[in-house]
Amino acid sequence: MGDIGAIAEWLKTIGAMGIASMAGLCVALVGIGLTFLQVFLMRRQLKLDALIRIMDSNRQLVALGFEHPAVWLALEEKGDALLAEEVLAHRRYLQLWMNHMQIMWSAWRLGLVAGREWQAYRQDMTEFLRVKALQEHWDRVSRFYPEGFQRLVGELTLTEEGEGKTKMGTV
Repeated sequence: MGDIGAIAEWLKTIGAMGIASMAGLCVALVGIGLTFLQVFLMRRQLKLDALIRIMDSNRQLVALGFEHPAVWLALEEKGDALLAEEVLAHRRYLQLWMNHMQIMWSAWRLGLVAGREWQAYRQDMTEFLRVKALQEHWDRVSRFYPEGFQRLVGELTLTEEGEGKTKMGTV
């Protein structure tokens, strides 16, 4: 009972303005806490959304190749002479793959892709960059991409021979 009496006495000494100020502070702290919680949850949602979009983009590119085998041939060794229309379709399909890889890199740079996912993306990109047609396409278009992405592609193409191996997330 003595503690309650002490609190009551203290409340009398600080007055109504002090009590209102303390209540306002408590409400503000609760509001700030809820805001931080919302930001945390929103960040998690953005990360999940980025992963879903990357996976959906990958699925669409693969499906396009399955639906149109002629463009899938762009990933294989160059064969007989192609019509101008086929060359254009191949170039555009390769460009879609390069843009897809840049989106993965951009998502990582923005912090929307965690270490595990980024490491898996890097491995996929390394394997994909072994395709000769894609390497030739990259030689023609690399200057149009951000420097960081250019460095990443350079590093990933070197890992094929065991050179230039990088640690996760160095670019």
